[in-house]
Amino acid sequence: MEVLISNRQEQLAIDLDFIKAVAEEIMRFEASPENAELSLVFCDDDFIQKLNKDYRGKNEPTDVLSFPMEEEQFESEIRMLGDIVISTETAARQADGLKHPPLLEIVFLLIHGLLHLHGYEHSQKLPRKQMREREVTIFRHLCEKKLLSCLEGEEPAPVIKRAIAVD
Repeated sequence: MEVLISNRQEQLAIDLDFIKAVAEEIMRFEASPENAELSLVFCDDDFIQKLNKDYRGKNEPTDVLSFPMEEEQFESEIRMLGDIVISTETAARQADGLKHPPLLEIVFLLIHGLLHLHGYEHSQKLPRKQMREREVTIFRHLCEKKLLSCLEGEEPAPVIKRAIAVD
């Protein structure tokens, strides 16, 4: 598995090695193929707002966008999952509002984006509930793997507050 990261923002210091390890663990947990490749972009609100306008017709910043790749477009030895674009500005605002660290919000958005690349949706109530439950399951898995020690012993866990807050 390969995770390609482009950091196009300067607002937030991000441990890219940590993010890569988290992304790889999520990919393994979600049974991504061993030859899977993921592109991850960290950006500011201006950058993501342009993408949001171009691809979704919404002229406003958003927290995360996912762009799945079509399998037929690439050589068979590499399975491109797609691109995930995360606005660290929006992530920091959301983290502040939810009273948890920005890095935790970024991990939540990474999980959310990867689930979209694996086919999860949240446009209707039942699929949204299934996606939220999967997000919580992945967070707990990352805690068990000691990748998110910040969650241990907290009740209710910030991820559960985060998942409830977006519904």
